[in-house]
Amino acid sequence: MSSSPTVSVIDDGSHHMGSLTAHRPLWASHGAGGSILAWIQYCLRRPTQGVAMLGQEDVLGASGPVSPASLMVSARWMEPDPALLPEFGEHVISEDGVLLAVHADEEILHAWRDGDVARVQNATSAKVVAARTLDAPWDLLDLLNHALGRRMANITATAVPSGVHVLGDAPVRLEEGVQVDPGAVLDVEAGGIWIEANTRIRPGAVLVGPVHVGPHSIVREQAVVRGSDIGPMCRVGGETNSSILQGWCNRAHEGHVGDSILGSWSNLGAGTTISNLLNSYEEVSVRLTPKGSRRRTNRLFVGAFVGDFVRTAIGTKISTGTVIGTGAMLAEESTISGAVPSFAWWTPSGRRTWRFEKFVTSLQTAMARRDQTPSAELLQRLRDAFTHLDSP
Repeated sequence: MSSSPTVSVIDDGSHHMGSLTAHRPLWASHGAGGSILAWIQYCLRRPTQGVAMLGQEDVLGASGPVSPASLMVSARWMEPDPALLPEFGEHVISEDGVLLAVHADEEILHAWRDGDVARVQNATSAKVVAARTLDAPWDLLDLLNHALGRRMANITATAVPSGVHVLGDAPVRLEEGVQVDPGAVLDVEAGGIWIEANTRIRPGAVLVGPVHVGPHSIVREQAVVRGSDIGPMCRVGGETNSSILQGWCNRAHEGHVGDSILGSWSNLGAGTTISNLLNSYEEVSVRLTPKGSRRRTNRLFVGAFVGDFVRTAIGTKISTGTVIGTGAMLAEESTISGAVPSFAWWTPSGRRTWRFEKFVTSLQTAMARRDQTPSAELLQRLRDAFTHLDSP
């Protein structure tokens, strides 16, 4: 792989992921047995680097320098195929009109980064392909279902400590510094399990593959994790099914999270439960914004899509197909449903909006507990979002 030219992966902002990509490009999101950037590298068997349009840079993680490249691929391409990559002077476009890849001079690639898709398409010849693309949050759940099993089937197994119960024959991979305590269960009958460096799996925890757990995370006693992708530095308790937890997520207590995406630095209070199935067993529709129309998901199982820095009180109930914006604080006694605006402050005494300075102080306190400090870039991104809020 190292001898192959580097592929740039771009988030051009043409999707409808909402608050899930408010502070990171799409390629930095987890859900494919690691980041989407790593998934694209896995598919193409070539080194990749992430690039973002102005204003969409990753303000939650460190971004390395970008090297010159002649091939750029969209982070929206759900399963990029090396056989479908463009020749020099070509661009690849999906049958529904999504620009997937361009192979051209760096000047043309810069035009894509600048949002000038028309120039890219006018300067190169088109190759139309059948391809699935990522557009809405529930597409990330489809990617999880497909990519996680494929990646976990191809990991290289390592030794498992004595006292750990392993069920099945799929591989288990434990990276350096991983501690799996006696009494933990690693069930790989339906798929492999990959646990990254310096993660702790506490006694009595049950992981049912395929499962990926990022570095420096803790899966607590009696937790059950099934078919999920856990990001770095997470704290996981309760029951987690077919879900994606972005880095630094704290859901350390009892409660159910199914077919959901939890944002970075989200904190679910004890007993928070997310419904992922309608009692009518009908297809779930989702309202992405408070004033938006409902969109079909073509899915029977859909939980909630929770933005970064969201907090819930103990015992919070979240309905099927709920979308929660950045920084919302939810402590209502009634079930949360629909689309919750960013920076909402909902309690039994009424629905208001955070005071921004109070939100920042609270964020700084929460991050300090993990020896982290919000960057100036992150605070500015949050301030810009707060300034453009609609009334709740």
